[in-house]
Amino acid sequence: MSFKNNTAEVIIIGLGAMGSASSYYLSKKGVKVLGFDTYHPPHNLGSSHGHTRVIREAYHEGTSYVPIVQRAYELWHEIQNSSAKKIIMEYGGLYLGKDGNYLKDAKLSAEKYNIPITELNNKEILDRYKVLNPPGNFKGLLENRSGAVFPENSIEYFLENSKSNGSIHKFNERVLSWEKSSNSYKVVTDKGDYFSEKLIFSSGSWIKNLLPLINIPVKTERQVLLWFEPKKDKELFLNRNLTNTGWDLENGLEFYTQPIIENRGFKVAMHHNGEFISPDNLLRESNQYDIDTIRGFLEEYIPSANGELIDTRVCIYTNTPDFDFILDSHPEDDNIIICSPCSGHGFKFTPAIGEICSKMTLNQNIQYDLSEFSLDRF
Repeated sequence: MSFKNNTAEVIIIGLGAMGSASSYYLSKKGVKVLGFDTYHPPHNLGSSHGHTRVIREAYHEGTSYVPIVQRAYELWHEIQNSSAKKIIMEYGGLYLGKDGNYLKDAKLSAEKYNIPITELNNKEILDRYKVLNPPGNFKGLLENRSGAVFPENSIEYFLENSKSNGSIHKFNERVLSWEKSSNSYKVVTDKGDYFSEKLIFSSGSWIKNLLPLINIPVKTERQVLLWFEPKKDKELFLNRNLTNTGWDLENGLEFYTQPIIENRGFKVAMHHNGEFISPDNLLRESNQYDIDTIRGFLEEYIPSANGELIDTRVCIYTNTPDFDFILDSHPEDDNIIICSPCSGHGFKFTPAIGEICSKMTLNQNIQYDLSEFSLDRF
């Protein structure tokens, strides 16, 4: 099929992480893809930016995620082998907390899938990572395969290579509406009309507006990422000396950190508990409350990190009520795929989700149980 007359086999709406990966894996199979994005990805207006994102395997959010993230590891490394830019690094991750569900569920995933982890008591944490200051009743789980994936580099890779495979991507073009037209779909943008045999909706926080007749109960949460220059012991914050950390605090809050990578600073953010907003009405600058919240965490738990603030970013979480993904076909049409791996823990899965969406679109066998991600659970 040619792209004459604005036609394609599959139209993808949203070319961030999941949309660009879906375009890539479909294009590898020779499928003619036409993709749209309101902006020009990679950009800093959605969910997939911020230099690095955490990847981890002992998944406390649920054991059903583990086979998918393990496939993602395989695909990330496959991509790294053909990319000149940094795509994935493994240097370890430490989960810290009391005997709550955070650590228990991570251990459950590790035990079920034979993921190597090391349990550390408080003294062992202090001896091994001298910049950390966990409470005396905190324990740790160390996972060696945890590390970082690089969102901007990854999205660039997916877009450039899917374009080389024949995909066409239209940036800075907003999808206004769509409808079924005989045996195809008509997609109307602010620049023209387009037609395809199948659709993938992967538009993140904007997905609800594009599918108003379906119950997609997502809420948009503002999240702030901050990078600091440690006020001392900078060498101990480099990724060769420090892992990612995830903190399950007794007050119910969660924070995570990533070590200094490529001299970008020590990265710190709260996981959830942000402000719920509209994606089109997002305060995109950090404010004093954001900074004070993170500095308060650092002063208590990683005090030597609490130096000069050198960078900030604001991103979006697209949350479901149960914080699990949405990955399903339209309830009335199997030719429409709804892809929202979200709730602040989706990026690490990106290539595996792209592969899954390509198989769903082509009605191919999928080796994972996706029932947990179906729309009919709401």
